[in-house]
Amino acid sequence: MKRFAAPGWRIAGSFVSWFAFVFFFMGLFQVSGVVIGLGGFCASGGAYEISVECPEAVVIFAPLGIFGMMAAVVVGLVFAREFGTPLVLWAWPILFVGLGAQFFAGAFIDGQVAVVNILLGLMFVVMGVIPLWWSIRAGVQPFLLGNANALDQQFVYRDTGRKSLFGPRYEKDAAEPVVPTAGDWTLSLGILLAAVVLGGYLSVLAFNAVGSSGAA
Repeated sequence: MKRFAAPGWRIAGSFVSWFAFVFFFMGLFQVSGVVIGLGGFCASGGAYEISVECPEAVVIFAPLGIFGMMAAVVVGLVFAREFGTPLVLWAWPILFVGLGAQFFAGAFIDGQVAVVNILLGLMFVVMGVIPLWWSIRAGVQPFLLGNANALDQQFVYRDTGRKSLFGPRYEKDAAEPVVPTAGDWTLSLGILLAAVVLGGYLSVLAFNAVGSSGAA
């Protein structure tokens, strides 16, 4: 994997992984909103009569969203590695808290309250928040910035004594850790912001385009 160790690969890996994750997550997020609006279920294809037909956008983006998000996390692990905001930690909380928000939104439709949706929303939010808390309890720096810069220089990290799922792993013969600079923060968070905005925007466009073509 040394061929992918250059700074350019790390920067590109961080951007592509976040862009792809947001694109596919937003697709799945919109799918869940449509399905909840249809009453919580729909179907497409098969030999039996279908009472609620799934829109074309749901048929396409439901499987794409799941596998696309998994592929995005792999891209981040392989290419970005410890540089940049770590998608591997954010992916689970974003997915479950986001879907939980959709269940909450779907609980108040047409002036009625769907208790099941509220319970499902609470369950999803809890499933997302607990891993998030466990990841940042030792400090938010690695959670936002990562453990190393684009040159693969490990960052200095203040050990609070609390265990976390994501923290610096210093090797015996590793170089002296460096203090994160304003440039490091700007690069990591700038990549994140650009990827999130572009991925979300294009996902909404693609979902609406597929939905329009299916309706036509």
